[in-house]
Amino acid sequence: MSIRSRSAGFTLVELLTAVAILGVLVTLAGVAVFHGTSRVRVNNAAFEVGALYSAAQMRATSMGVPHYVVFHDDGKEFGVYLLERADSLGAFNWASDDVMNASAVGGVRHEHLALSRESGLGFMDLSAPRADFTSLPAPFTSIALSPSGTGHLLGGCTFCTEGTGGARGVIRFSPDGTVQVMTGGAPPGGVVAFIPDSHKPGSARWVVIAAPAGAIRVF
Repeated sequence: MSIRSRSAGFTLVELLTAVAILGVLVTLAGVAVFHGTSRVRVNNAAFEVGALYSAAQMRATSMGVPHYVVFHDDGKEFGVYLLERADSLGAFNWASDDVMNASAVGGVRHEHLALSRESGLGFMDLSAPRADFTSLPAPFTSIALSPSGTGHLLGGCTFCTEGTGGARGVIRFSPDGTVQVMTGGAPPGGVVAFIPDSHKPGSARWVVIAAPAGAIRVF
């Protein structure tokens, strides 16, 4: 008695099911990669800004010349740069004048982080309900976690203000080791909070500096 062997192969239903499962897996992998990359960019931005604070502090004390960390946001591009500027150049109105006008500001720029080029990176809305921090731990407890304005840099910064050319926040590092917030009326110090997208949930990073002592921390 002969036995007929069943021909090997897949039915159309099985093939379509396999394709559908593969599509779901590819989508989930893409989402995981995107959000993972966004978190990495937020972490990198926060630690780069923290490093810029440290560099400004060290350069000011070692060279005997004031250094400034300047945040800027014109609504389209945002970033932060390190400026060496001697007091002999005269006063500059950090709160209102154009901080991106190099000839008007004077001094020497040593580093510029163009943060807006990092896709998906934005500023946290400090006015939104949050579970991570209701107040900062010591020695930063005197710094209020209130936004200086709405939207973009102003929403994620406690010491920034609006002026010619857009929003800005400026911190001065003096040769004697002290720190002074030059914008926004925040004498205890300031906070800038980054997030993957300011309109969607995500892991925020806080860059905090206390004045006048100059303690720096990334949370």
